Amino acid sequence: MRRLIAALLAAGLLAAAGCGGDDSGSALDSALSYLPKDTSFAVALDTDTEGDQYQAVGELLDKFPFGDRIRDTLLQQLEQSTPGLRFDEDVKPVLGNPFVAGSGTSGSAPGSTDNVIVAMQAKDEGALEDLVEKTRARKVGEASGATLYADGDTFVAIEGDMVVLADDEAQLKQALERADGDDHFDEDAFNEGLDGLPDEALARVYVDVEALLKADPSSADALKVKWVAALRRLGLTVTARDDAVDVDFRLPTEGDLTDADLPIAPGDEAPPVIKREGEIGFGIRDLAHIVKFAENAGQAIDPAGFGDYAQAKKTIDEQLGVSLDDDLVGQLTGNVSASVSFDGGFGVRGELKDPQAFERTLAKVADVLPSFAEGAGFGTVTLSKPGSGEDFYELTQPNGGTVVFGVVDDVLVVANNRARADELASAEPAEVPDAEGSVALSADAQSLVNTLIQQFGEAFGIPDLGVLGTGLLTRPLGDLTGYASASTDELRGKLTLAID
Repeated sequence: MRRLIAALLAAGLLAAAGCGGDDSGSALDSALSYLPKDTSFAVALDTDTEGDQYQAVGELLDKFPFGDRIRDTLLQQLEQSTPGLRFDEDVKPVLGNPFVAGSGTSGSAPGSTDNVIVAMQAKDEGALEDLVEKTRARKVGEASGATLYADGDTFVAIEGDMVVLADDEAQLKQALERADGDDHFDEDAFNEGLDGLPDEALARVYVDVEALLKADPSSADALKVKWVAALRRLGLTVTARDDAVDVDFRLPTEGDLTDADLPIAPGDEAPPVIKREGEIGFGIRDLAHIVKFAENAGQAIDPAGFGDYAQAKKTIDEQLGVSLDDDLVGQLTGNVSASVSFDGGFGVRGELKDPQAFERTLAKVADVLPSFAEGAGFGTVTLSKPGSGEDFYELTQPNGGTVVFGVVDDVLVVANNRARADELASAEPAEVPDAEGSVALSADAQSLVNTLIQQFGEAFGIPDLGVLGTGLLTRPLGDLTGYASASTDELRGKLTLAID
């Protein structure tokens, strides 16, 4: 029976690889009916190899020099798993309707293999029967009008044109009984969780965040945070276009939330980012809002600990004659742009509300930074102050690592070395196309993947193809962009990978 499971799973991959069915709502509803009404998560994968999504996937794969090899490898692995099995003749006729996987209970987290139910309505009942026969499935009984098969710890039910899988026989029988009744998950509930997201997608994901949080005892502290307690059902989709792949998500909230309760600043005006080859650029509008949210969350979760933190801040304020809230954090209500690399390099460029006042504050705070760093476990840290005509302070760790910071042309600059700091001081952050909200990101995906392969390829068994070979493989990759936007009604966002 593992051969049947492997065939169905590989079929989805082959469909995704464009090896090309219609996706009917009733087929989705039928597959979802095997899940409990309060299921914590459900995933629906499109298997319509003749549909627009797979046509787009095929076009995307054709842009890569190894696209055909992916298809051939998947086909070969599938057909080798079961002697005599052929994708076009035996598996493809079964495809066309959504392939559904979800939690058989309300407490299983997404990605967990515990209590997972898998179901699909075959496009051709006769083809499903032939596929089962070809995989030499072992019949073990019947339940709720379905024929049961088993292989080790895996159990499968075939009921007409429906195939249902579970890792526990009792759970499988419960799923069959559930589908015959009225108390089960359905397409309306699934679609409600994905409201506002693309209707047609390669993958559609539903997660009952509220139920998961309440079912996990370790989340009790997190639920003390007003925004966390207001979270409801996450919807996420993966959509293929002829020149990109989009990941959209939406997480609604309920309750009497205010803007101050949100984890990121509200509004749709997106911040710019710093673009550096091989690095990821981030933009944040109103970093002070995020800091305040973190403080409020800490106070809600651990009032006593927060009291110690607040007292420590008060002591620092009195000793230095500054207000950390107003003179440091409160200055960062504008745009902050950052760039990070996989080798630990980083740079930050932040707009300041009052640059001259911030410079005075920095002069007072800089002297105590070495002692703070030592108290945080960084060892003996030395401080170099800017000389005449210079702008940057520099902290140096015992291992030679540095942090350079200062105000240049009314902008705060922080970086891991002076060269990067000098570059950021004159850099002009760029807007992210179509971005909304107070968090944005951008990266050149080709450069990013090239860097990853060069630094970590050997660890993952990727052969050294040289600069030319690696560049050829990654050439179609364009920009990776994304954003997140918050309101008192929802947190939403999008990631887009351009493929040219």
